[in-house]
Amino acid sequence: MLLEKLRLLECSLHDDRRNDREWLERLLHPELLEITRSGVMVDRAETITSLLNEKTASPIISSNFRLTEMGVGCAMLHYRTSYDDGSRPALRSSCWLYSDKGHWTLVFHQGTPAEDTA
Repeated sequence: MLLEKLRLLECSLHDDRRNDREWLERLLHPELLEITRSGVMVDRAETITSLLNEKTASPIISSNFRLTEMGVGCAMLHYRTSYDDGSRPALRSSCWLYSDKGHWTLVFHQGTPAEDTA
């Protein structure tokens, strides 16, 4: 099921693999653009540098995943995140493309602060 596959890939960016350069370079599309939760647009190189420079990240809890298939080899994933203590809730959207190398790559990601429901 595509939803489960992309959910697992997305969540890999929330755990120890977010500090694995080889994994990030494989997973993040060369044209990746991200609009951070704080509203800053960054490219692939900036995203990789930021993730690799993280000292300790709070555990990220992800939920409410929804998938929209936008065409052959293109899907949009929507979900909600927060830290494990419920702080910093965000709504997230990620656009995934199936690469010519035979795997899914993240080409766009946006995080927007969400209403705190705790």
